[in-house]
Amino acid sequence: GGGCPMVQQHPRYVAAKKNMPVYFICYSPDPHSMQWYKTAEDSDDLRQLDHTTPRYSIERKDNFINFTIFRITYEDNGIYVCDSKNLTAQKKWPYLCGTELRVMGHSNRQQIQSRNTLKDAIIIIQSILLVIFISVPMLLFLDKVSDSISSSGDGLEVEQMATYEDITPFRDVKAKWTVGEHPGEE
Repeated sequence: GGGCPMVQQHPRYVAAKKNMPVYFICYSPDPHSMQWYKTAEDSDDLRQLDHTTPRYSIERKDNFINFTIFRITYEDNGIYVCDSKNLTAQKKWPYLCGTELRVMGHSNRQQIQSRNTLKDAIIIIQSILLVIFISVPMLLFLDKVSDSISSSGDGLEVEQMATYEDITPFRDVKAKWTVGEHPGEE
């Protein structure tokens, strides 16, 4: 919309590792009347970045301004804005036009291992809790159902079945056809 009609700034968000270079480009019809600004994350203070230093460079071309930070540090976190040189005199705050830079740290092997161990512990705890919260209500429900069945006289009764001891021993009875009659004969 009406955020930055005269300026196009790229990229809009950058996340990069510490000590890496970062490049911002601001396209404008009149780059010599434009300037780079920076505001810290938790601050309303807009600081002008008007000249090249050993940490960063500002390069103006025919239709754009290139802003390069050679080796970013955590202090470089913030929002970078390309706007007119008299921006602070106008008391404008063009945050819609800016690029947010987030500096990420390096993780060593021990930090990664401790994070993975913590994740594994959380997964195990969640699994145990899940089993408990699913099985306890089911056991209570089954116990309640079995109590109601055994307490009611009209419930299902167990059929009397013969046990192993009740089975009569196998009798060796000869078939009719072994005694003289063949099964195919009538």
